[in-house]
Amino acid sequence: MKILAIDSSYDEITQASYVYRNRHVYPYLESKGFEIIRCQGKSARRVYVQPEACRDDIVYMTGVGHGVYTTYMGEYCNPIFDIGKYQAKELNNKVAHFFSCQTAAELGTDFVNNGCLAYFGYDEDFIVLMHVSDAFFDCDSEIDRAFADGLTAEEVYDRVIDYYNAKILELKEGKHYDAVVALEYNRDHLCAPSVNAKWGDKKARIV
Repeated sequence: MKILAIDSSYDEITQASYVYRNRHVYPYLESKGFEIIRCQGKSARRVYVQPEACRDDIVYMTGVGHGVYTTYMGEYCNPIFDIGKYQAKELNNKVAHFFSCQTAAELGTDFVNNGCLAYFGYDEDFIVLMHVSDAFFDCDSEIDRAFADGLTAEEVYDRVIDYYNAKILELKEGKHYDAVVALEYNRDHLCAPSVNAKWGDKKARIV
């Protein structure tokens, strides 16, 4: 079982998330038996990602990068997946989760229309407050950990929402009220099959 990791790392937010994911996410996925195919940093470009995404043994695609409604971007905003500019083979029988702004709004539904089993992402900007950035990275990364644990998309969504709510309570207790508002906003803009069938099959899983 192989996972394709597409992570940019060229500015403050992507660099911080890149470091977090390499320390706390990918080792967990590997501990569950997955092999990580890495297109990170300078390799987070369409020319490197496309042939890896076409592999039949990739079951899950994830990563951090900037995004707009129609496009997930890699290093220095290099378009990785842009509506109308990728092949269905890159998506067939795969689950995708991108930690980026906006991509669920249009790109995520286009993924599902072209064979992606389920898409997790956000339909508006994802807000990160850098003084408590790990709380934000941790909530989003629970998606990756839950899929690696063998849960269905529906079960993943439920677990992630519970995780968001627990983290929000923790931040309230720590009087980080600005972070509470931001994290609630992100939670409410998380898109997945449980929110709407246009983001795929609630029963989709990667193991």
